[in-house]
Parts: sequence; C-alpha cells; structure tokens
Amino acid sequence: MKTLKFTLGLIASLTLCGCTASEPRGTQTSEPATSLTLRAMPVAGESLKPVVIGTFQGYLVTSEAEGLIWVSPEGQPINQFSGHIAQADWRVLPGSDNLIAIAAIDQNSSALHLVTLNTTTGEFHLQASEASEIADRETLCLSLQDDALHLFSSDARGLMSHYLVMTETNWQLSPIRQMLVGPNLSSCAVTDQSNTLLIAEETTGIWHYSGNAEGENTRTLDYFPSGPEIESVAALDDGRYFVVATDEPLLYQRGQRHRQWPLAAERELKSVSAAVAGDTLYIGAFDEASGELLAAALSNEAPSISTADKVYTLNADVQTTPVNRYGDAADDPAIWVNRLNPAASLVLGTDKKYGLNVYSLSGEQLQSLPAGRVNNVDVRYQIDTPDGKQDIAVASNRSSQTLSVYYISATGTVTHQAELPTSLSDVYGLCNGVVDGQLHTFINDTDGRYQQYAFTFTEDGPSAALISEFSLPSQPEGCVVDDVNQILFMGEEAAGIWQKSLSQPLSTPRQITSIGQGVEADIEGMGIYRLDGERFLVASSQGNNRFAVYALDDGNRLLGTFRVGINSAQQIDGVSETDGLEVTSLALGPQFPDGLMVVQDGRNVMPGAPQNFKLINGSKLAAFIRQQR
Repeated sequence: MKTLKFTLGLIASLTLCGCTASEPRGTQTSEPATSLTLRAMPVAGESLKPVVIGTFQGYLVTSEAEGLIWVSPEGQPINQFSGHIAQADWRVLPGSDNLIAIAAIDQNSSALHLVTLNTTTGEFHLQASEASEIADRETLCLSLQDDALHLFSSDARGLMSHYLVMTETNWQLSPIRQMLVGPNLSSCAVTDQSNTLLIAEETTGIWHYSGNAEGENTRTLDYFPSGPEIESVAALDDGRYFVVATDEPLLYQRGQRHRQWPLAAERELKSVSAAVAGDTLYIGAFDEASGELLAAALSNEAPSISTADKVYTLNADVQTTPVNRYGDAADDPAIWVNRLNPAASLVLGTDKKYGLNVYSLSGEQLQSLPAGRVNNVDVRYQIDTPDGKQDIAVASNRSSQTLSVYYISATGTVTHQAELPTSLSDVYGLCNGVVDGQLHTFINDTDGRYQQYAFTFTEDGPSAALISEFSLPSQPEGCVVDDVNQILFMGEEAAGIWQKSLSQPLSTPRQITSIGQGVEADIEGMGIYRLDGERFLVASSQGNNRFAVYALDDGNRLLGTFRVGINSAQQIDGVSETDGLEVTSLALGPQFPDGLMVVQDGRNVMPGAPQNFKLINGSKLAAFIRQQR
C-alpha cells in the first residue's frame, strides 16, 4: 500500500493537479490470484450486504426501486422498507443481540434515513429522517466508537460531515466535524478497530483518514497504478478492506496482505460488501453488466495482527466557552478554590492570542482580561501583602517576556496588577510555589532554561527578584510545585519528567520518568492529585492524546494512562492534543465532591469551534487511580 500523507491544506491543489505516487515502502505482501465463485441471488437491487451478529443472519439489500429488503441467507425476501435507497451501511446497536442500525440515502430526495432492523423478526422501523441541505449526499458509512454510533456522509461539494448518532434521544444527529475530502468520491467505509475512514476516489485509489472524532485531518493514499474506476470499498474490523472497479474484473483485498480474485471477463462489479462469521468470510456484490446481486462464502484467512489494548476512557462533565479565535490559542488552566463557597470556585485559562479568561464551574466565561500572549498560569493562596492576605495568580507573558501578576478577591474577581520583567528571551511554561512562606514563580524558556523568582509585596505593588537559574537538556513547559514536600516537577517535552528539591537550592534536577509505556512526547501540562494520603502526578501525553498518572510515593511508578472521550449524554466532545492541565482533590461543592481535573482541548469539535477547556469530575480520576494501583 502506498502511504502518501497529505494535509487538508493541500486538498484543493491535489484535486487540480495530476498528482502521482511513488512505489510503496510498506510491509504488505501480495499473494497469487485465486479463484472466486460468485452465485447469483434471487433478489434484485444495487447492493447486497451480509449481516453478522455473532453468526451469519442474512443479507440487507438496497434497491433504488424498492428501498431496503431483508433477505434470508438463501436470498429469499423476508421484509421490506419502502423507498428509493441508493446507499446504506449498518452496525449492530450497542447492547443488542438482534437489532442493527441502518443509515441510508434516498435516491430521489437525498434525504438521510436512520432505520433499525430486527434481524429475528425482519421488522424495519424508521427512527429519523434528515433532509439534505444545499448539496446532495453522495456517500455514507457508519462506525462504532466507544459503544456509540458515528455517521460519515460526503456531499456534492466534496465535504465529509461526521456526526454522533444520538440513539437515546430520538436518533438526533449531533455534528462533530467536517473535512474537505474532494470530489469524485464513490464510497466510504470504516474499520472500527483502528478507526480508519476509507474513502474511494474514482481513478485514484483509497484515501485513509482518521475516523476518530479527535483525529487529525491528514490522509494517506492506497494508490492503484492501473487507474481503475473504483466504485466501492468495504471494510472489516481487523483492518482488511475490499475494493471493486467496474472496468476491472477483479475483487481486491487490501491491508496487511494484498490479495485479488479474478472474475469472469464480463463482470462489472459496482458495489462490494463484506462480513466475517467465525471461519467464513461473506462477500456481497452487484454486477452492473448482468444486473445481478452476487454472493460468495470464502475461508476466512484473517491476518495475524495484534489487538490494541483498550484505553481507559473518562469523559468531561463540563466544557468552557471557547476562546475568541481559531488556531492554537487556549493553553493552560489553573483552578482557584473559593474557600467561602467551594461551589463558586473558578477556572482561569490562558488565551495565547489575547490574555487571561475566567470561567465558572459551569463553563461560563465570567471575565476576559487582555494582556497579550499569556501562556501558562498558576495560583497560590493567602500571600502576605500590605493590604492583607491575598490570593495571587501569575502567568507567563510571551508578548513582553514578563510575569503577569493578578489578584483574586474573596468573591472571585480577578484584577491585573503588574507586568514584572524576566531576563529570558522566550518565556514559556510557568508554575508557582510557596517556599519558606514566600511566593516563588518558576518560569522556563523554550531553550531549556528555568528561572526562579521570589516575590515581595510593598505599597508600590509586587516585585520579583531572580534568585536562581538552571536548565533542562531540551524544551520544557509544564511544571508543578509540591509545596508540602518542597519539590518542583518539570516536564521536558521530548524526554520525560524531572524533579528538583527546593529545600536544597543548589541541588541539580534529576530525571524521574521517561517517554514510553504508553506515554508519548510531548509531555505538557501537569498537576498533583492527592488521594487516600498519597500523591499522584498527572501529566498530559500530547503525542497520543492521553494522560499519564505517576505514583509519587511509590518510586514515581507509572500507574497507567487514560484518554478523555465523548460524553454523548452531555454532547461534549473528547480531548486531543492537550497543552495544559490542572487538578485538585479539594471538594468543590456537590458537583465535584472529589475535586476537579481541567484540561485544554486542542481540537474542539462536536461541532467545530475554537479551542476551550474541559472539566472532569475528580471522582472519575480517583476511580482510575484506585483501579490501577
């Protein structure tokens, strides 16, 4: 398989130029052609889809003249959903042993029908219909992600829309994202295990996109050098997929191993479908030359592949108002705990294109303070000032290479107090600590340098004195101070996590964790969560959209990693490419009795919007930790 990788920014030019591909470098192997026996079925239509729920159940037929037809394994019609169905796809409804969900396009109106079929009784039931908007639908396919049903559909504009199918709320479609995939598309399919979206482009090949709601909008190409008029692609969970073209009498199997079956010369296959039950691979196809639906049953020679471990998944309970502009803007959160009314606590979040935003625990933006390219922020409490004890936030400001200082009143009002200079050339990450009763800020530079500033507060306002400087081998960002144990934890983005003793000012940092075991660069935000008298360091593993938890009181042992997936009930998307995070184990009212985890979301979808922050109940984090240790 040729693995050409393109970003969506190139799509427009790709559709206008005669782009070609070099030979593949992959490890796929081709096998000699073998014979394939196709038998004609006694039913008419445009596609024949084998349906497997544990065992082979029968076939779903699509017909532009009749609609959807449920037929026996022998091809005898059992029941019908009337309509003019051009394309359809199906998935087993999660938790069911005899119901499948069907998405279908009406040929006459381009409406999308969502239908269920009881494979035992043969009963169809229309759940919902969605009219087309300003462009005809051209392809559709379904997938299952985290036991939720997802729908992909492209239209005449070359726009692929990705939806969550809300099966528990009147089968509503909740928009997730849109991708410009280009014209001349004939079919799509999804391999659920790897969450790969396959799109057939006539005369070119099969494009591979991430089918994950949080996936990157990049693509690779499985190129067909003979340039067939590809009409249909069908996928299996294990990663294999099947392709047919009307101008080539072949059935292609692609994936880890390539195979192809020659057909009779007069065959012109227009559609293909596939399903596996035990040791049998079932194929359904439509031959445009004869007008026949064809079926085949083959020995299932599944490739030997390793099944990825299921990643522990949490979901967010609240999301904040998005920042004002698209792009890499939201970055790092901090949590301010309201001691008088914990339920009225706040989230402070940086907007690298504007300043500092303040949110309630319901996600509402309460304040927006312009300050420039504010990157990281942290909070400390009850710092002595001439006006009494004061809660203080400090942020790194890349516009002026300064420390932005904010006061937080007892009622939660945030006010900007000062910009204090540093001697760094490109300030980046930041965290606060209390050392010997004094507020200290640790700020780093993209070149690896760290500086430690000690604050004093007079009638003239705050000031900060540089008291130490040290370096990590390469670019850091996230850091957190354990005030009780006087330890600074620092993330080196490409390598792992370091610590430095603050009770021994001349001590050098030492590395305590490395990339690996499910943790990938970049190491970004981090915070300390306390549970059952123990400390746990939570860090974002940006490279694989996960979060790592380390048991600090057990030799910094990696407990495991988790991801943040879709909360379909609240219609909150998952989390990807997290920069900053913060955690607290303090109770924040009845909504967050075990504290809170706040993470930046690098791709805010469902629907698409500028970046924001996700709030996750601390009880979910506590449950993960207790399960892992």
